[in-house]
Amino acid sequence: MNLPSQPQGRGLSDAAVAFLLVAFSTIMHVAYAGSLPLSPQEAYYWQYARHPALSYFDHPPAAAWTIRAFTLLLGDSERVVRLAAASWSAVFCLFFFLAGRRLLGARAALAALAMMLVTPFFSLGQTIITPDGPLVAGWIAAFYFTVRALQDDRPAWLLAAGLSTGVAALGKYTGFLLLPQILAALLLDRRGRRMLATPWPWAGAALSLLVFSPVVIWNATHGWASFGFQFGKRGQEMHLEPVLVGRFFGLQALVVSPLLFLVLLAAMGVAVRRWRDDSMRLLALFSVPMMALWIVVSPFHWVKMNWAVPVYPTALLAAVAIYVANPGKWRGLMIATVSLAAFSTLFLTLMPIVPSLPFPARDDTTAGWKELAARVEEEQRVSGPLPVIGCFYRTASTLAFNLPGRPETWSSNAFGEPGLAYDFWRDPRELTGREVLVIEDDRDAGWCTSRAERCNPLVPLAPLEVKRAGKKVTTFRIWRCGYLGPPPRSPR
Repeated sequence: MNLPSQPQGRGLSDAAVAFLLVAFSTIMHVAYAGSLPLSPQEAYYWQYARHPALSYFDHPPAAAWTIRAFTLLLGDSERVVRLAAASWSAVFCLFFFLAGRRLLGARAALAALAMMLVTPFFSLGQTIITPDGPLVAGWIAAFYFTVRALQDDRPAWLLAAGLSTGVAALGKYTGFLLLPQILAALLLDRRGRRMLATPWPWAGAALSLLVFSPVVIWNATHGWASFGFQFGKRGQEMHLEPVLVGRFFGLQALVVSPLLFLVLLAAMGVAVRRWRDDSMRLLALFSVPMMALWIVVSPFHWVKMNWAVPVYPTALLAAVAIYVANPGKWRGLMIATVSLAAFSTLFLTLMPIVPSLPFPARDDTTAGWKELAARVEEEQRVSGPLPVIGCFYRTASTLAFNLPGRPETWSSNAFGEPGLAYDFWRDPRELTGREVLVIEDDRDAGWCTSRAERCNPLVPLAPLEVKRAGKKVTTFRIWRCGYLGPPPRSPR
């Protein structure tokens, strides 16, 4: 389905307009990035970057490596940390437009890019740094190079597809779902079947593994801890809980906006039905399998709202392909869809900086952290520079970023509980015999449960209650603790 762009005359080309759109959007998001505190998850990835490694316990290293590069050059600040998100989103935009132009023509690719820029998941992804940034950038690049290999009948492009797959997997392990999708794309195309008789597809797969090798090396030297956590522990947590299906679909509707989510699901269905069309088949292969996987998993395990994000770019291209084939029929629906998505994005962008906007106070993850850091700093002025133990990684990480001097912090592993990546950083035994501050977020109640046994004395201090427009966000509990050390057999 190759849809040519409309004549441009002497005006800007579609590619130039795409560049200007992306540049404007990126500049706006980088400017916005300095106006709100890091979320706990971002602070955790910043902590990754402060502890350089080949990989990490709960994620591969691409996001951390990118944060590390920017902070080494420009220093630590919210905006600099989030430049990592802007950089990956720029890579994504490049390959998204190129893939769309290949399949649909330049004008349709430009329309798809404009839609993508106003969807909540992508707009927030231009600001908030998570492992999904490199995952999605690598994902769409692998898709583009697979399309190019088939359309040009040049199997050497599959080497670039393999490289991109490795980059995606350095973002998140699910990047390796690309390999069976690329294989299926080749098997279902006569040109692709010929390519399978050449070394190029297999060299591309080998290159993806080579790019991913730092993660394998880290695991091999750390007792296969991350592989065990991702593929063992998560599997053990699976049990039938049908209510999780509704939660999955509800969260997906939030991440792309409700009407667009329904449109994308319908577009994936249409792409499957039109699988004899080369373009639609490719769009289906790079969206439907992962969506089907999470739908199947959703009754048994909590599927987080960002896990399905890689399916949406190719699903959006399918939706645009359907629209441009019959614009009169779908114009009203498309206008309503884009308008609601843009409104959702604007609301979510303003929400952290405009407390009067209606939003569940408890879900405001950026509120209160600077106030907590000021409260801890006040206590340290009285008691001296006491080390800080945060009950769970979120509290430990946000305090590490917001406290003056950005000191090392410890997490719930100090009390014999899992500390995720903190288990591989500073040993809490070095705090034994010292007075420390222990801080718990009510939203993470249930961590540091042995503090009464591991602290002597344990002195409660005045708690800090955080509110949003008069409604309670959370309460931070603070104790002074004479730390006796972790339990004798602190689990890992």
